[in-house]
Amino acid sequence: MQGKATVWSKRIVAWRSSGESAAAYCRARGLSYSQFVYWQRRSSALVPVAIETRPAAQAESVAGVEVVLPSGLRLRVPALPMAELAALVRALC
Repeated sequence: MQGKATVWSKRIVAWRSSGESAAAYCRARGLSYSQFVYWQRRSSALVPVAIETRPAAQAESVAGVEVVLPSGLRLRVPALPMAELAALVRALC
């Protein structure tokens, strides 16, 4: 059985790609809007990150990071403190 966080995370991803308002999405699927809002806020605080390692020779020439958003958008940014990078990713998602 999947945990609540996983189930709600999948629902939020599906909602984002649906084009519907949150209220309409919940109404059409019999979901509690207040629970939806709770899990949406909670999931916004968590941003999945995949880290690719590069051979040492290439890593030295790379300045900054590349962020790949769930939409497929790729964003290259200079080296930033982690707090600023996390804020940037949250704002873009």
